[in-house]
Amino acid sequence: MANKVTDLFSGITNIRIFQPFKSRNFGLFFLTTITVSLGNIMMMVSSGWLVLELTDSPLSLGLVWATRSAPNLILGMLAGAVADRVDRKKLQIVALALYSACGFLLGYLVLRGWIQLWHVLLITFVWGSIRAFEGPARQAFIVDIVGREGTMSGISLNAVGLRGIGIIGGAVAGIIIHLFGMEWPFFVITAANILAIGITAYIRGIEERAIVKTQSLWSDLVEGIQIVLNNRVILALMVMAATCEMFGFSYSALLPVFARDILGVGAVGLGMFSTVRSVGGLIAGLTLASLGDYEYKGRIQLGLFLAFGVSLILFANSSSYPLSLFFIGMVGISAAGHDAMQHILFQLNVTEEQRGRAMGIWQLSIGFGVLGSVALGAIAETLGAPLAQSIYGAIMVIIFVTLVSIVPKLRKL
Repeated sequence: MANKVTDLFSGITNIRIFQPFKSRNFGLFFLTTITVSLGNIMMMVSSGWLVLELTDSPLSLGLVWATRSAPNLILGMLAGAVADRVDRKKLQIVALALYSACGFLLGYLVLRGWIQLWHVLLITFVWGSIRAFEGPARQAFIVDIVGREGTMSGISLNAVGLRGIGIIGGAVAGIIIHLFGMEWPFFVITAANILAIGITAYIRGIEERAIVKTQSLWSDLVEGIQIVLNNRVILALMVMAATCEMFGFSYSALLPVFARDILGVGAVGLGMFSTVRSVGGLIAGLTLASLGDYEYKGRIQLGLFLAFGVSLILFANSSSYPLSLFFIGMVGISAAGHDAMQHILFQLNVTEEQRGRAMGIWQLSIGFGVLGSVALGAIAETLGAPLAQSIYGAIMVIIFVTLVSIVPKLRKL
């Protein structure tokens, strides 16, 4: 029986899409992706619903999203430089411990009845600051495990784990809120990150790949800026990432408004949005992983960028909950696929020793979401959520046309 199981596993890992799982370390890393993603998704859903209940204000939702994104803008380049200098495994363990503390503190404040908007904003900012450092290290760590030749499959499979757990993560958060109260999702977040610490500790044999640095941290930061200024492709990718975060991913800030006020489906309906969006992300991740080292990565990236903007416009103008679920699934496919391709192209268009800083540039780029989310909340309060979201989707389409025209090299990546 044991031999049959072994043969089955060997057969599965020989399929191109699953080849990274031949590495024990990648399997463990994939498990941490699932647990960490569960915490992140539940934090996003639960904090959004909590703020809507506290303030009844779309602008406040935009502020929460802004405080989550702001650290990327402030710390992104520094975080990337740090990721190229330190033991990435240890950095992730420290980050997971801090995530656990944030989740517990929010849950305790809600349980005691002390929670206020400023508590949520402050803890969300701390959470975002942790992610600013953990993100570049985590993405670079994947390539440490699978090597450059396995980058597309490794990062795409990581996206599968990230989005796959979202299939239940958002729905679980909504159900827990409905059945047990607002504090309990935050305690589950704490437990998920503690579990991830234990799994990460078992990843072995990667630390020695860290590069010994002889230049200063400041020199690394300057070199990161030079990468952007001297590499037209990296600059274009940075613009795409910033655009997606400002006008694309900021839609998450308004999902509680669509769930409660536009469609009338409550916290459980909000959780289902997250679930269906994650199903879309899972489809995108599996599809990209199956392509292996596909030649025309730039064309995929551009197509997903356009689809993201169009999907947001369709979602914003739907008054039917089933139809809205379908459109949010389309958003999930295009958003997750674009995100994964960003990680892949950023790392493949720099040298080996610059990979951490490349992801720091991406982290900086997504920090521009702080501008988009606040403005989206303000526009939604004035013009309504559907029109505000439609405007943002249209801006993405316009930027797509502009990028294709002025940076034709993107199609050849």
